[in-house]
Amino acid sequence: MSRRRMNALATLLVAAHFALALNYSIWNPAGEAPDEADHWAYVVYLARERSLPEGPKVTQSKHPPLAHIGAAALASLAAPSFDFLRANPDVQLQPGENWSPNFFIHTRREAWPWSGSVLAFHLARLWSVLMSTATVAAVYALAKVTWPRQPGLALTAMGATAFLPELAFLGGAVSNDSTAAFFGTLSLWGALVIFRAGAANAHRRLHRALGGTAPALGLGLLTKASTVALWPAVAMAIFVGALCARFGRRAMGGWRAALRSALLTWRRWLRYGAFVFLPALVIASPWLWRNWRLYGDPTGMALVRQTVDLRTTPWTWEDTTWLLKGWFLSFWGKFGGAGHIPMADWVYALLAALTALGLLGYLRGWRARTSDEHVALAVLATALFSTAFGVWRYSMVALGTDQGRLLFPAIGAIVVLWVEGLQRWVFFRRTLAAAALLALLAGLSVYGLVGVILPAMAPPKPAVLTQRLQQAEPFDFGELALVDWALGEEIVLYWRSNRAPTQDWRTTLRVVAEDGSLAWEWRRSPGYGRWSTDHWPEGVVVEDRYVIRWPQWAGPGRYLVEVGLQVYDGEYATPQQAGQAAGAPFAPLGWMVR
Repeated sequence: MSRRRMNALATLLVAAHFALALNYSIWNPAGEAPDEADHWAYVVYLARERSLPEGPKVTQSKHPPLAHIGAAALASLAAPSFDFLRANPDVQLQPGENWSPNFFIHTRREAWPWSGSVLAFHLARLWSVLMSTATVAAVYALAKVTWPRQPGLALTAMGATAFLPELAFLGGAVSNDSTAAFFGTLSLWGALVIFRAGAANAHRRLHRALGGTAPALGLGLLTKASTVALWPAVAMAIFVGALCARFGRRAMGGWRAALRSALLTWRRWLRYGAFVFLPALVIASPWLWRNWRLYGDPTGMALVRQTVDLRTTPWTWEDTTWLLKGWFLSFWGKFGGAGHIPMADWVYALLAALTALGLLGYLRGWRARTSDEHVALAVLATALFSTAFGVWRYSMVALGTDQGRLLFPAIGAIVVLWVEGLQRWVFFRRTLAAAALLALLAGLSVYGLVGVILPAMAPPKPAVLTQRLQQAEPFDFGELALVDWALGEEIVLYWRSNRAPTQDWRTTLRVVAEDGSLAWEWRRSPGYGRWSTDHWPEGVVVEDRYVIRWPQWAGPGRYLVEVGLQVYDGEYATPQQAGQAAGAPFAPLGWMVR
């Protein structure tokens, strides 16, 4: 394949990922990605205060600020604010009847054309789109330096990254994961260039690689502290590169030769290491020093402990299984604000088979590799395992670490190792096999948005009332009317829009004891927060179910059930029944006996 055609295909893959991530950023509702609301709060603070927050109030400020500064710079082109994100008290992480997977209630404020704070939010998402797209290009560079004589494999690894559903999803979210993936991949690319240049005795290229890897490592550390897990892999590449620069390929002629070369060239590899790691530390030093000054250590773990759910039990083998399963599922793709919206089971079964084939193929091809391929893949394997080890160590402190995105600093290493294993099973028509693999992954990326996220976030179907449950007249609240209801352990309300509502209305359902004591109260957007009222058309009927959570003191007796309707952060509407005022502001629905 000609270089011109290779470049054209690479450009096409970059554009395809950009389009995918951009569509995820447009269509995935605001705040519905892991920790996205907290990351947005960090971006808003930086954009408005022009300084770094101190303490645990802005929870994501435990992270270095580089990615958030980039997002804040774009968001500042509009009016960044947190005012449009309205929490959904009925969010549920486990699928079930009346499942409400959305963390936020999405009103017409979020609709196109965007303006104000919503526009600022999407501009912040654009930063992640750009960073994930840059990651795809960086993986191509990494794969080319891994397989300098097999450009087709480099394109396959690039395409696999471009069409990874989870990268497209997080590439369309306010997050630091895409930026960490970019600088992590860039660091590994620089590391392998150092090794290759040393093996080829190309001193000028070696010095350029040493100078370029340092800022990648430093900026990675200013993006996410977990990128430090890549430093051992970079150190390995520097070490072997220094040996090869002095002794050529003889330095890789077995462990005895390597040990002898290491002893003879210790000044060289120590000097190369200083050229890379000292500037990287200088770049990251303002953040490290700030943590030391404010929290007592360079990593800021005192702040981290204040902003995460801490583990309180010893680690067990069950925890290991939980962690590995979570990494696998969510590396490929699990969506929603807590990574709680999965793809279909058959998708993960297919991906598990392909993962197993990649692992077995990697082992199968051991003897067929050249010595320089062994070193390059060993560097990438070190990056993967050291990143996984770092997340595992963090899991000793924090809960919720079963997320594949935490491995994204090593995403380039993971994809290249996987493709390396898969290609060992293809003996002919490799181009066709690669095209089939990329078509599968591209289909899964589209399916993740169109077949998983959008249906999960879709509004419920309107209710159809075939017969009245109550003989009482409906309650008219203005834009909405309560046309029917049923009382029991589960309370069911039926709301109808008298006209297309213009407000984001919230119901308040109350259960009051005979002595006037409030036994229970729940405030929500009708219908589990799945469909904000300002989206309702005229005449639609929406079912609204409640399960009473009785307090311990509530014994047998009669309880009054009443309901009010309030504009979000506004006044209650005055209910009317048969043209007469009926309660102020709560309409009595009737008595129930417990």
